[in-house]
Amino acid sequence: MLLLLFVVSTLPASAQTSPAQAFDNVIIHTADGETINDGTVVWRNGIIESAGSNVTIPFDAYVIDGGDSLHVYPGFIDGLALWGSPDLPDRYERPDRPGDPGYERAGIQPQRKPSELLKSDDKNFEEAQKHGFTTAGLGLKGQMLPGQVDIFFINGEKTGDHLMKSSAGISASFEDAPGGFGSGAYPSTTMGVLAQYRQLWYDAEALMNQQQYFASAGSNYPAPAKDAVLEALYPVLDMSQPLYFTVDSKENIELLLRLKDEIGFDAVIVSGKEAYKMADEISDRDIPVLASIDLPDEPEWKKKEREAEEDTTQAGEELEELTEEMRIFRDRQLRSYEASIMNIKSLMDAGVTVGYASNGMKLGDLSGHVKTLLEEGGLDQNQLLRIMSQNTAEILGIGNRVGELENGRIASFSVFTKPYTEEKTKVLYSVSSGMLTEF
Repeated sequence: MLLLLFVVSTLPASAQTSPAQAFDNVIIHTADGETINDGTVVWRNGIIESAGSNVTIPFDAYVIDGGDSLHVYPGFIDGLALWGSPDLPDRYERPDRPGDPGYERAGIQPQRKPSELLKSDDKNFEEAQKHGFTTAGLGLKGQMLPGQVDIFFINGEKTGDHLMKSSAGISASFEDAPGGFGSGAYPSTTMGVLAQYRQLWYDAEALMNQQQYFASAGSNYPAPAKDAVLEALYPVLDMSQPLYFTVDSKENIELLLRLKDEIGFDAVIVSGKEAYKMADEISDRDIPVLASIDLPDEPEWKKKEREAEEDTTQAGEELEELTEEMRIFRDRQLRSYEASIMNIKSLMDAGVTVGYASNGMKLGDLSGHVKTLLEEGGLDQNQLLRIMSQNTAEILGIGNRVGELENGRIASFSVFTKPYTEEKTKVLYSVSSGMLTEF
């Protein structure tokens, strides 16, 4: 009897007080493309205990019966979202010294952390859950170095309380200092931004060496001044953190690769709308891409042609007469559109690891772009699911914790009324780090 009391008293409090939770009789879709009918997912204390068929549900579990009609997917992961970021000023005053405006005015703020600035009342957090997202790398709005990337479990207004990983990397771009004509500041051109990156790396490395020498030297060496901006770059200099670098055009991707070679850093390409033009080189360099699915609109003339073909009342009508010059223009325009839609597929075919980042895209546009990718982008449902779950998790460095429905993983998944790509499907339940939300 005394032994029994001792064993019970030494159990962790969570094991004694936290009952299990479960979804039973659901259709489970894994990131690897497997579909499990009559499935069950059991989790306790935020961790999946069982996921699959023929699962024994613990006696203490709170069970929700899916009635063999609900679909469970690994929670979608946004590699770089701007939800909850403070807005940028509407206008900027001209600095007293435009050529040396200071870090903040130049758009150099790598020390800023979303976890310290997050607007948790942003409606995008709840909206993201309703679209199937349970985890996101959150960044900040800004210019060339707007701040760090923190990874959060998405849970509505409580998102700010559920930081998963601080300082996963630093956001970067080639965007010049804010302010238009008459109120601008250095760097105001792409070449200026490149020069600024070089100078920052030189200054940060010099300060790091001074601080290291001071730590090992005698008392006669003066302490170097602190600099939060330069010190925030140390993990990028020693390559323990990457730059999440937003680039779209082929020319800017080429600039990024040259800059990477010159000053040295690990990079994750964010957005990469023209990355297909350099897919082989990106693959050879083993650079992952958090791809945008903010796709271009179909050319208006092509849309009209397609609608006319689908409208039987217009059968037999003559097509618009085109000059040779117009035919050539339309052919080029169509090839450019099709290549953009096939961007992700082209990268995957080249062996690039592709994840997903909204990077400012509106959540309301997601379903339309997903439909286009599936119809015209060469992707199937399973490939897209893996991109938006396990692949993104691996790129963010959390692939062993979220991204798949497996025993021992953090319980982060979404329960849909239909397959996630079907029209009018809805998320009924969101489970984010074990926290259940019903909609």
